[in-house]
Amino acid sequence: MTYGVHTSDIENLINRLFSSIILEQRKYNSIKPADSNRRQIQNDILDIFKKNRGIGLYYDYISTGRGHGPFTELVDGSVKYDLIGSMGINILGHSHPLVIRSHLETATCDTTISGNLLPHSNQAVLTKRLLETVTKSRLKHFWFAGSGSFANDLALKLLWQKSAPRRRIIAFEKAFAGRSIASQNITWNTSYREDMPSLIDVDFIPHFDQSNPDKAVSKTLRALDKLYKQHSDEYCALIIELVQGEAGFVFGTKEYYRKIFEWARQRNIFIWIDEIQTVTRTHELFAFQMFELDDYVDVVTIGKTLQCCGVFYTSELNPKPGLIGGTFAAPIVSLNLAHKMLEYFQKGNFHGPEGRVVELEKIFLKKIEHLSGGTCSGKISYFGGIGTMISFEIGDSSEKTTWKFLSQLFNNGIIAFSAGKNPTRVRFLLPLSLTKTHIDEIFTIIEKTINQVI
Repeated sequence: MTYGVHTSDIENLINRLFSSIILEQRKYNSIKPADSNRRQIQNDILDIFKKNRGIGLYYDYISTGRGHGPFTELVDGSVKYDLIGSMGINILGHSHPLVIRSHLETATCDTTISGNLLPHSNQAVLTKRLLETVTKSRLKHFWFAGSGSFANDLALKLLWQKSAPRRRIIAFEKAFAGRSIASQNITWNTSYREDMPSLIDVDFIPHFDQSNPDKAVSKTLRALDKLYKQHSDEYCALIIELVQGEAGFVFGTKEYYRKIFEWARQRNIFIWIDEIQTVTRTHELFAFQMFELDDYVDVVTIGKTLQCCGVFYTSELNPKPGLIGGTFAAPIVSLNLAHKMLEYFQKGNFHGPEGRVVELEKIFLKKIEHLSGGTCSGKISYFGGIGTMISFEIGDSSEKTTWKFLSQLFNNGIIAFSAGKNPTRVRFLLPLSLTKTHIDEIFTIIEKTINQVI
């Protein structure tokens, strides 16, 4: 199916423009220091931006919209490795051909947004394609949402309506569900909801304990049993990130999750999996598929890498008319790109035990291990992760030390971010566009930065 207007002249012009953009973006292919003549321009923009929005930025980062693969250019003229991808959105890296093509094709359409009331045809096509990726589960429906937080809000409404009058939620310590009024209540970190009212009854239990894996499931089940004795007729759903992103990529085992989910199923508590950060980034397209949990899921929320957000849910949770809606479904370019990406992932060698995602995981963990046992001995206290989600701790694992490292890493040419608190970890959300040459240079910079900071 085609979208927008098409003639042979338009197609030829798109092809020519596509090639020209690719050739120009490919010029941004290595680290570059800031241009002294452009540094003040960026500082002026940052000062105005901070004044207008009231809060400054973590990094002095303002993008020019120019970059290629893992590289991004800043207004000050510097070019850096981007290993966080706008908090995990840009899994393909910068100026990927699919991205450029999607933008150009979308320019032939008559508007910019597809809505939930008046959808474009590509929204219907993408919905069908998304559902085809979860056929081994009981998930039968999908609805778009304007953000990851709104996807979780939507999921909560579905669960509440079908569980009424039960309203209480079970969540996990160190969870992050978003920053909307509802989702901030399910987020573990209290600083994210400082001075906010508590609007939802949420009880937190321990997630998988990486330091004591043998006793992790019994620890979680004891906490669940204790809660159930107090509120047995109140629980609606259990929400879990199979890989906790904000905690620094904490995840359990298939056996751990199955025992937790069996506990919930025996008590008629719905199982809600938050895959907003994990979708496409683990060994399979979805983390619940990697852990072989297809039979258990009732609701799955997605976002980030797929360029649009939404909720999968079972027929049992299909809502009454009027409960869910919203003006925005997604930008048309996002729908177009998401469809291309699904085809790209499914036809290419990205997921599965021999896929690119697993390969990147092994390479990064092996290289961090090499540093921790060599020139950075005693300075890396933990490293781990799964798929393209990698984390490690340096020094005393404090927030202060970690951000000192991240700031110096930024100055040395790599953009990353933190995760967790007590301990605080360095977090990478890797692009698939990394080559061996890129990775070797990245670890040379990491090694240099660790030894500069500690």
